[in-house]
Amino acid sequence: MTKLNTDITRTFEIPNDANSVPVAEGAKIYEGALVGRNAAGYGRPLQAGDAPAGFAKDHVDNANGDDGDKNAELKSKGKVALTIGGITTADVGRKVYASDDDTFTLTKAGNSFVGFVARIEKDGTAIVAFDFLFTETEAAAAQPTNENGGE
Repeated sequence: MTKLNTDITRTFEIPNDANSVPVAEGAKIYEGALVGRNAAGYGRPLQAGDAPAGFAKDHVDNANGDDGDKNAELKSKGKVALTIGGITTADVGRKVYASDDDTFTLTKAGNSFVGFVARIEKDGTAIVAFDFLFTETEAAAAQPTNENGGE
Protein backbone atom coordinates (compact mmCIF):
# COMPACT_ATOMS: atom_id res chain seq x y z
CA MET A 1 0.00 0.00 0.00
CA THR A 2 1.08 3.52 -0.68
CA LYS A 3 0.08 6.75 0.96
CA LEU A 4 -2.60 8.88 -0.64
CA ASN A 5 -1.66 11.39 -3.28
CA THR A 6 -5.21 12.48 -4.08
CA ASP A 7 -8.55 13.02 -2.28
CA ILE A 8 -10.64 9.97 -1.46
CA THR A 9 -14.27 9.77 -0.48
CA ARG A 10 -14.85 7.44 2.48
CA THR A 11 -18.14 6.05 3.70
CA PHE A 12 -18.83 6.64 7.39
CA GLU A 13 -21.66 5.17 9.43
CA ILE A 14 -23.93 7.68 11.13
CA PRO A 15 -24.41 7.77 14.06
CA ASN A 16 -20.94 6.66 15.09
CA ASP A 17 -22.27 4.95 18.23
CA ALA A 18 -24.28 2.33 16.31
CA ASN A 19 -23.50 -1.26 15.44
CA SER A 20 -25.38 -4.35 14.35
CA VAL A 21 -24.97 -8.04 15.11
CA PRO A 22 -26.55 -11.13 13.52
CA VAL A 23 -28.73 -12.85 16.12
CA ALA A 24 -28.15 -16.41 17.33
CA GLU A 25 -30.54 -19.23 16.56
CA GLY A 26 -33.36 -19.36 19.11
CA ALA A 27 -32.44 -16.03 20.77
CA LYS A 28 -34.97 -13.43 21.90
CA ILE A 29 -33.41 -10.04 22.65
CA TYR A 30 -35.46 -7.41 24.46
CA GLU A 31 -35.14 -3.69 23.83
CA GLY A 32 -32.56 -2.27 26.25
CA ALA A 33 -30.91 -5.65 26.86
CA LEU A 34 -27.13 -5.88 26.89
CA VAL A 35 -26.25 -8.08 23.92
CA GLY A 36 -23.27 -10.41 23.99
CA ARG A 37 -21.64 -12.52 21.31
CA ASN A 38 -21.60 -16.30 21.64
CA ALA A 39 -18.50 -18.35 20.69
CA ALA A 40 -19.57 -18.30 17.03
CA GLY A 41 -19.98 -14.48 17.07
CA TYR A 42 -23.78 -14.35 17.00
CA GLY A 43 -25.70 -11.98 19.26
CA ARG A 44 -27.78 -13.15 22.20
CA PRO A 45 -28.89 -11.78 25.56
CA LEU A 46 -25.53 -11.40 27.31
CA GLN A 47 -24.33 -14.29 29.45
CA ALA A 48 -21.49 -13.85 31.93
CA GLY A 49 -18.18 -14.04 30.08
CA ASP A 50 -19.60 -13.05 26.65
CA ALA A 51 -17.95 -10.24 24.72
CA PRO A 52 -20.53 -7.42 24.93
CA ALA A 53 -21.59 -5.88 21.62
CA GLY A 54 -24.01 -3.16 22.78
CA PHE A 55 -27.47 -2.37 24.10
CA ALA A 56 -30.39 -3.46 21.90
CA LYS A 57 -32.27 -0.57 20.30
CA ASP A 58 -35.31 -2.76 19.57
CA HIS A 59 -36.91 -6.09 20.45
CA VAL A 60 -35.62 -8.88 18.16
CA ASP A 61 -37.23 -12.32 18.24
CA ASN A 62 -35.22 -15.03 16.49
CA ALA A 63 -36.71 -17.81 18.66
CA ASN A 64 -37.81 -19.77 15.59
CA GLY A 65 -34.95 -18.70 13.33
CA ASP A 66 -31.49 -19.91 12.41
CA ASP A 67 -28.20 -18.16 13.18
CA GLY A 68 -28.16 -14.81 11.40
CA ASP A 69 -31.78 -14.83 10.19
CA LYS A 70 -32.28 -11.50 11.99
CA ASN A 71 -29.99 -8.65 13.03
CA ALA A 72 -30.06 -6.63 16.23
CA GLU A 73 -29.36 -2.90 15.97
CA LEU A 74 -27.21 -1.80 18.89
CA LYS A 75 -26.04 1.29 20.73
CA SER A 76 -22.37 0.44 21.21
CA LYS A 77 -20.93 3.66 22.62
CA GLY A 78 -22.21 6.25 25.07
CA LYS A 79 -23.50 6.58 28.61
CA VAL A 80 -26.39 4.69 30.15
CA ALA A 81 -28.21 4.62 33.50
CA LEU A 82 -27.78 1.18 35.11
CA THR A 83 -28.98 -0.26 38.41
CA ILE A 84 -25.98 -1.47 40.42
CA GLY A 85 -26.64 -2.71 43.96
CA GLY A 86 -24.71 -0.96 46.74
CA ILE A 87 -23.06 1.63 44.52
CA THR A 88 -21.89 4.87 46.16
CA THR A 89 -20.16 8.08 45.10
CA ALA A 90 -16.87 6.45 46.15
CA ASP A 91 -17.31 4.07 43.18
CA VAL A 92 -17.04 6.78 40.50
CA GLY A 93 -14.34 5.67 38.04
CA ARG A 94 -14.62 1.98 38.88
CA LYS A 95 -15.17 -0.74 36.29
CA VAL A 96 -18.67 -2.13 35.81
CA TYR A 97 -19.38 -5.73 34.77
CA ALA A 98 -22.49 -7.71 33.75
CA SER A 99 -23.51 -11.26 34.62
CA ASP A 100 -26.51 -11.24 32.23
CA ASP A 101 -28.40 -8.86 29.96
CA ASP A 102 -29.72 -6.76 32.89
CA THR A 103 -27.60 -7.55 35.97
CA PHE A 104 -24.71 -5.16 36.63
CA THR A 105 -22.03 -5.32 39.31
CA LEU A 106 -18.58 -4.06 40.29
CA THR A 107 -17.39 -7.69 40.58
CA LYS A 108 -15.06 -8.84 37.81
CA ALA A 109 -14.87 -12.60 38.48
CA GLY A 110 -16.60 -14.49 35.67
CA ASN A 111 -18.49 -11.44 34.41
CA SER A 112 -18.30 -9.32 31.24
CA PHE A 113 -16.71 -5.84 31.24
CA VAL A 114 -19.24 -3.09 30.49
CA GLY A 115 -17.59 0.27 31.21
CA PHE A 116 -16.82 2.79 33.94
CA VAL A 117 -18.96 4.56 36.53
CA ALA A 118 -19.17 8.18 35.32
CA ARG A 119 -21.41 9.44 38.14
CA ILE A 120 -24.11 8.40 40.57
CA GLU A 121 -27.56 9.37 39.34
CA LYS A 122 -29.54 8.33 42.42
CA ASP A 123 -29.39 5.64 45.08
CA GLY A 124 -28.49 2.35 43.35
CA THR A 125 -28.28 3.90 39.87
CA ALA A 126 -25.10 4.95 38.10
CA ILE A 127 -24.38 6.56 34.77
CA VAL A 128 -21.95 4.18 33.09
CA ALA A 129 -19.73 5.18 30.17
CA PHE A 130 -19.32 2.32 27.70
CA ASP A 131 -17.61 1.72 24.36
CA PHE A 132 -18.03 -1.76 22.89
CA LEU A 133 -16.30 -0.65 19.71
CA PHE A 134 -13.02 -1.09 21.67
CA THR A 135 -11.72 -4.02 23.66
CA GLU A 136 -11.61 -3.92 27.47
CA THR A 137 -7.84 -3.41 27.33
CA GLU A 138 -8.15 -0.45 24.97
CA ALA A 139 -10.94 1.09 27.04
CA ALA A 140 -8.98 0.65 30.28
CA ALA A 141 -5.90 2.27 28.74
CA ALA A 142 -7.99 5.31 27.80
CA GLN A 143 -9.54 5.61 31.27
CA PRO A 144 -7.72 7.68 33.91
CA THR A 145 -6.87 5.75 37.06
CA ASN A 146 -8.58 6.64 40.31
CA GLU A 147 -7.81 6.19 43.94
CA ASN A 148 -10.06 3.09 44.07
CA GLY A 149 -7.63 1.19 41.86
CA GLY A 150 -10.20 0.88 39.07
CA GLU A 151 -11.45 -2.52 40.25
